[in-house]
Amino acid sequence: MAYQALVLSVSTPPLVRRLIHRIETHSFADVHTMLRLPVPNYRLDAGCNFAIAQVLLTAVGGISATLYRQGATDGQRFKGLLRDHFPWGLESTQDVPASEAARIIYEVFRNPLTHDLGLDLHGKSNGIKVKVKRLQRPLPKGGLTEKWIEKLERRRDRPDMSSSLTVRPDKAVLLIEALYWGLRRMVEAMTHDEQLMAKSNRFLAARL
Repeated sequence: MAYQALVLSVSTPPLVRRLIHRIETHSFADVHTMLRLPVPNYRLDAGCNFAIAQVLLTAVGGISATLYRQGATDGQRFKGLLRDHFPWGLESTQDVPASEAARIIYEVFRNPLTHDLGLDLHGKSNGIKVKVKRLQRPLPKGGLTEKWIEKLERRRDRPDMSSSLTVRPDKAVLLIEALYWGLRRMVEAMTHDEQLMAKSNRFLAARL
C-alpha cells in the first residue's frame, strides 16, 4: 500500500477538496515517504527530521492562509489556526495552553527553521534548547515501516505517543509523528465546519 488519503466531509466544496488534495500531494505524501528514512541498506542515512518539520509547518502556513483566516497577518493566521483547530484536547499531556503552544510552534520552531537555519537569531526561545524529534525507530538503524505509517494515517483515535509539543524549563520538543497525525485530523475536522468551508470556498472561487 502507500499514502493514505484524508477522509473529508462529503459536503466539502469541490474547490476546497481540490486544494486539500494539493496539500496532500505536495506535503503530506512527501512526509509519508520521508518517515521511511533512514534506509541504511540503500545508503540513505539521513532521517530528515528538520526537513519533515519544515514541510509540515509550511503546510500549516498554507492552510492558515486559504482555509482559515484570509486577510490577517501570517503570524496571526498561523497561530490562530493551531489554537482553534489543532486537536490539543487529544494530546497525551498538554504542558501549556493551546494559544501558548501555537505561539511556540510559530516563533520558536517555524520562524527559525524558515529564516535562521534553526539558529533562533532573534532569541524567541529565551535560551531553551529546541529539539525536533522522531519516534524510536522499530527497524535497526532505520526509519518507520510502511505498515506503521499507513496505520498512523488511517487512525481516528490518537496513537499512544508523546505530545506534539513538550515544553520543559530547559527545552521544547516537537514530535514529528504526533504533529503529522494532529494536522491530518485538523484538516479533516475543518471540512465538517460548514461556515468555515463556505467562507473558504468563496475565497478560492475569487482566485482560481
